[in-house]
This record gives sequence, structure tokens and C-alpha cells, in this order.
Amino acid sequence: MPSADSHSDHGSPREHYIPLRPAELVQRLADDPAVTIFEREEFKQLCQLLEATIHHEYHSRLEELKAAYGPFDPDCDATRQYERSPEERKALCQRLFARFDDLLGRANYRRLSRAELEEAVQTPNADGLALHIDLSIFERLEIYVRGENRLPRTARSWRTLWRGRERQVPAYRRLAIIFRLKHQTPLTDPLDTRAVVLKLFKDVPKMDVETLLPGTDVRIGWFEQAQIILPTLSGVGLTLMKLLQGAAAVAFVSLAGLLAFLVLISGAIGYGMRSFYSYLRTREKYQLSLTRSLYFQNLDNNAGVLFHLLNEAEEQEFREVVLAWWLLWRGGLQQARDHEIDAAAEAWLHARCAVAVDFEVGDALAKLHRLGLAQVSATGRWRAVSIGEALASLDRAWDEQFAYHRPEEASPTEPVMRPRIWRRAA
Repeated sequence: MPSADSHSDHGSPREHYIPLRPAELVQRLADDPAVTIFEREEFKQLCQLLEATIHHEYHSRLEELKAAYGPFDPDCDATRQYERSPEERKALCQRLFARFDDLLGRANYRRLSRAELEEAVQTPNADGLALHIDLSIFERLEIYVRGENRLPRTARSWRTLWRGRERQVPAYRRLAIIFRLKHQTPLTDPLDTRAVVLKLFKDVPKMDVETLLPGTDVRIGWFEQAQIILPTLSGVGLTLMKLLQGAAAVAFVSLAGLLAFLVLISGAIGYGMRSFYSYLRTREKYQLSLTRSLYFQNLDNNAGVLFHLLNEAEEQEFREVVLAWWLLWRGGLQQARDHEIDAAAEAWLHARCAVAVDFEVGDALAKLHRLGLAQVSATGRWRAVSIGEALASLDRAWDEQFAYHRPEEASPTEPVMRPRIWRRAA
């Protein structure tokens, strides 16, 4: 959980996510003056083995997620093999949503509350269109976001005489969606109500969240309706008034009068039609904007989202663990407490990498302790084991991942199979 002071210099909440590639972080730690030239290669070797260990653990999670998503994957050719009763599907669907929520938490996403979702849906989008979506068509809908930034947008309004004016709109750096439909509508066709759909996007304006959901419809706003209806009605009303006053009777005497009458009527109707086509152009602009969003901002769909997010979560866990261990090993934090390690990690990232992060020290220390890379005293003080001990501990942990246990009935002379997938050089 974020700490009470987990805010950046600009006042916005700091993210748990560390925006560095793992190889970049390892290189910066290895190049630190506190690491001697003799320790540098051992440290990189430790990072390779740590990365392999975490990768193996996440591979197991991937297999579990694939099995959970299989019965609901709309892109899977073997979906018909997963026929279940409605009660079984409901239970499996709930478990899938729970696993997805856990995965997004590990990748440092946060779930939008119902109030945030409804506010995003009710806010006019960046093009000023009034969009409508009926949330009741979803059996369940969850949206997760990570990171915030501001994107340039060109806006036009009567205040600027319809001239383009650039402005900055708040946006989410990453946005993930998981939903299942309760019933189909013409706007959601051909989505199947049995499927669970996964979507992953980047750089999504906060006011455009609803454009990424199925079932969104464009509504004509009161201003557009007034532009279409009022000129037409006023023109027709003016003409009828003249007819009642007898002016039109005189006008019909000559051909010129008849033409003037027709011009009056067609002008009023033409202005209304021009306003209507202006609305249609705006609607087409929205469709083009949506197409561009789906093409340029879409990162992955359905099962591909699981691979993408698991890779993000795996890399994030590696970054947290290796930074926490390095701070205990060569960061001058031997016998440090949790909050001291937390503050030191955030300070190091800010000073060396120019990023403001709310470091998740609890997860990192728990992982170090489980892998035998760090020890904690009864008074809550942490210390890193030596790099030789750390390498040996990771090597043992890796071997245990693949140990084959001989059945009790096997012959005592039968060799035990212990595949060595990776072996540290002597």
C-alpha cells in the first residue's frame, strides 16, 4: 500500500511501478562505485540466476491462468471442448476474475472504483461528443490503470470561433479491461455472452475510457439538435406567417415571387441539412478516432494480455528484489529496518534514475527472505547474506524446482533424476 507521503513533486500519487528495463537496472547497480571490479561479475551472475528463478515461478502462474481462461477465450479453437454447466461456468468465471485481479496487482495496476468508472462514462469525450453506454449489459466489468500523464489534443469551440486550440488532457499510461456480457445487443454483436474479453491499451485519455467498451453509442447533444431543428422551424414558421398575412398570395402572381418563396423554404431546410451533415462528419470523426485508438493504442487482446501482464509483473518483481538486496549488500544498509530500506530505494531511484517511485519494500523483503538472500533479526533488522551464500542459496532453490522424487517402491539402487536446467560455473 502507498505510504502517507507517496506523492511526487507535482502532487500526484507516485506509482509502485519502476520504469526501468531489468538489464538497465542491473547495469547501473553493477557500475556503482561501491561494487568492486571483482564483485561485478558475481553480482551479474546472481542477477541471472535470480531472474531465472522468478521466471520459473511466473511460468507456473501463466499455466494456471491459461487453464483458467481456456473455457472463456473467444479466440481459442478448442473452446467447445470446455462445455460446462451454468453453475460450473459461473464458479470458474469468478475464479478467473480473482486470478486476473491478483495478476494486475502484481503488475502494479489499480482497479477503478465504480464511482470512477461512472464518472469516466458520463464525461464528454475529448472530441466533445455525447457518448452513451448502458453498463447493465455487462455481467461483470473491471478496468485497471497504471501511471498518469497528459496528452496534447486540439479542441474547437464557439469560444475560439471554431479555431483549433491545443490543450493537455489527463490520460492513463496503461489501461486493462476484463469483461463478460450479460446479454447481446446490436452494438455488441458478434461478442458471445459466454466469453470473457481481455483488452490492454496505452495512453488513454481519462475522458475516453467508454470509447473502448462495446455497446457505446453516439448521442446527438442538445446543441447539435438545436442547430438542426431551430433554423428549419424558424424558416418554415416565417414562411407560414407571410402566407397568413397575405403576402405570399401576392408573391405567387409572378414567377419571380414563386421563386422567392421557394428560395426562402429551401434556404431554411438547407441550413438544417448542413447542420445535420456537420453532425454526421463529427460522428465519422469519432469513428476514425476510435479506429486509430484501437490500432495505435491497443497493446494486446485476450490470451495475449495474460502473457503481456505476466511479463510486466515478473520484471517488476525482479527489479524490486534485486534493488533491495543490493542496498543491503553494498548500499550501506546492513542491519536496517523496513522503512529505512524503503526510503533508501526511493532515494536511489530518484538520484540515479530520475524517477519518483513508491517502492514496495514489503514484497521485496519477503521474497529475499524466502529465497535465503537476506535474514531478519528478532528486532526487525535486515542484513544481506554474502554474495557467495546468495549464489549457493539460489542454486539450491533452482535445483529443488526440478528435483524428481523417487517413488517408495523404486529400487534403492535406482538413480534419482535431478535435471540441471541451469548450473553456475565453478
